Amino acid sequence: MTTRPPTGRLPVNSVLDDERNTALTAGLLLIFALAYVACWLHLGPHTLAWSLNRATGTVAYLLLAVTTATGALLGSRSAPTWLSRAQQAGWHGVASSFALALGTLHGLLLTVDATYPQSLLAVVIPGASRVLPLPVALGTLGLYGLALVILSTRARRRLNPRVWKALHLTAYPAFALLTAHGVTAGTDQLGPLYATSVALVAFTFSLRLLKETGKRKAAH
Repeated sequence: MTTRPPTGRLPVNSVLDDERNTALTAGLLLIFALAYVACWLHLGPHTLAWSLNRATGTVAYLLLAVTTATGALLGSRSAPTWLSRAQQAGWHGVASSFALALGTLHGLLLTVDATYPQSLLAVVIPGASRVLPLPVALGTLGLYGLALVILSTRARRRLNPRVWKALHLTAYPAFALLTAHGVTAGTDQLGPLYATSVALVAFTFSLRLLKETGKRKAAH
């Protein structure tokens, strides 16, 4: 005897639709909000906003590097076989979303920095900052690029596949912009981190490019 598949909307994937992941995301956003409020109220040490800014920027970049590198391998033979394609896409989406959330907090913390506070407009409008205008502009543009990638993926079912693919490729310019932001604005000695991340993204992108080129040659 066979059973019918359940009716109704099927889950997009097994990770993003997980209630535990939703709860984790909500919890992290609450922590981010509390951290921002603490800096705004000048609670804790004088360097709290600065320390959180460095930490959120570094973790956001690590997540971005991982998700950009692994994104090129999704669904390919190089992807881990112990994860289903739905799980691969799910974790890829989770890492991208967390990178965007941490990157946004990283920028917002500039508005409550105790030493060099900036206005919100200076953070959201590229070039408007009076402190390190070019590095801050690079970070703002990079975050906008990452947001475009995530939002277009959320609306993927409503977009033409070619349009979605073109928008999704914005991840690479966004990664380049945010790498340049970190190199020019960061005060930490993170040169090896940036070099390793760029090499990893370039390697996986090359693998995907070779695969796509091989498909086109075989088709012709």
